[in-house]
Amino acid sequence: GGQKQRVNLARAVYSDRDIYLLDDPLSAVDTKVARHIFNNCVKGVLADKTVVLVTHATHFLERCDEIIVMQNGRITERGSHTELMAIEGEYSDMIKRDGNREEGKEQQKEKEEEEEEERGRGRGR
Repeated sequence: GGQKQRVNLARAVYSDRDIYLLDDPLSAVDTKVARHIFNNCVKGVLADKTVVLVTHATHFLERCDEIIVMQNGRITERGSHTELMAIEGEYSDMIKRDGNREEGKEQQKEKEEEEEEERGRGRGR
């Protein structure tokens, strides 16, 4: 998935510009590919460039130099991850909500694995 986005991103990087506007390049790829793109492209090849990254993948934000939060077309918060978490505004709320959602997914996965083990034990008797 996300082949078109990866090709477009590669073309953009190949153009060797000073400023890159990346509109959610991580949205159509799985977590592993998104991590690879972020680490090797955004924080790798483009490390010395200005990158404006629009994303819903909040787990990457703490590694960004500056975060701008917008609501209804207006900037409502601006700063580093640490600064924005300290003021406990919309950004902090969003990160906490996403963290709880991810934590819930992990707990659900653990529960499913435990249930699978129980079923396996029941069959082995």
